[in-house]
Amino acid sequence: MGELFRLNNPIQNYAWGSHTVLAQMRGVPAPTDQPEAEVWVGAHPSAPSVAEYAGDSTALNVLVENNPDTFLGKNRSCDTFPYLFKILAIDAPLSIQVHPTDEQAQAGFADENARGIALDAPHRNYKDQFSKPETVIAVSDVKILTGVRDSAQLEELAVTFDAGWLKGLLPVKDAKALLTSILRLDQQAAQKAMNDLLRASVEITQGQDASKLVRKAAELVQLVSLKHPGDQGLLVAFVMNFIELSPGDSAFTPDGQVHAYVEGTAIELMNPSDNVMRAGLTPKHIDTEELIKVLATDQDAPTIKRAQPVNESTGVYAMWDERLSVTRIRVENQPVDYTFEGTSTLLSVGGNVTVFTGDESFEVTGTESVMHIGEPVTTRISGCGELYIATHR
Repeated sequence: MGELFRLNNPIQNYAWGSHTVLAQMRGVPAPTDQPEAEVWVGAHPSAPSVAEYAGDSTALNVLVENNPDTFLGKNRSCDTFPYLFKILAIDAPLSIQVHPTDEQAQAGFADENARGIALDAPHRNYKDQFSKPETVIAVSDVKILTGVRDSAQLEELAVTFDAGWLKGLLPVKDAKALLTSILRLDQQAAQKAMNDLLRASVEITQGQDASKLVRKAAELVQLVSLKHPGDQGLLVAFVMNFIELSPGDSAFTPDGQVHAYVEGTAIELMNPSDNVMRAGLTPKHIDTEELIKVLATDQDAPTIKRAQPVNESTGVYAMWDERLSVTRIRVENQPVDYTFEGTSTLLSVGGNVTVFTGDESFEVTGTESVMHIGEPVTTRISGCGELYIATHR
């Protein structure tokens, strides 16, 4: 038998978050005292959702651990909740980061356990044993950095910005080797390189003749320098692909890919992991050498994809795992019929809708969720709003 029930989702107050976006979604006063960066939907023990289930309010990870057959199905491949679903509210460039493969995560997790590093220690790299491939879906215009630019673009930037530190690393034959060289620049050389980039960027933005590539790079240099002054991560950001996503665009980040989000509001689906190696643009723990270990050799730009339309109101995004998908539903005056399947969670990013089943209903507003488990349940969704539904079958 299929069931629907409400989830209450935690908000993460990271420094790069917005003081207005998530508050406006929830309909509460803005700006908020603290930056609100992420809404987490899932059962990760670091910040689990709380389920209103069987008359109680219980952390979802506890329910899953105690009742895996009920919450994950009898034909599951493991006893872990299969994904972490998020809303990102990005108000400043956030950490340049890389996620490990499953094998790297398992080895790193075991090593840090053996060394007695507490799971909640701020200098811990591996919080769990899972990889963290992820797909971001733009809700607003979103700017991201991911992978490494091709040699032609890097050559144009190196010449236009007179970046001697970069010219000596070209042409690029191995993106990992390029990133490693930049990350291992000594502090004095890195500081000079950053000062030179910032000075050149000001001259470029004041001029008229720069190409779009160069002008966008100059704007990026000034934004990162403003938000993270003196951070060596600027040099890494400078060589990364700068991609602008329109609402509805999606981009996939595989294990080992260097990436950072610059600004905008987005939905993100990922493996249920919080393993992050950081290289800069963050007040959190930075472990450059561990990040280099997990870097993939190839750092290609992603292919930007759109949802495959089901009808006028509904579209589906395929994920890296064929068992996973994200469905986007826009409800505007006309009700939309939707059948929940597998282990799935509905997440609202705005508006006010009501999900009707045969004998109950759930009113859902911004950042709120409804979860489904068990056999398929057919619903009718009415009102006006934008919804995303993560599903694992």
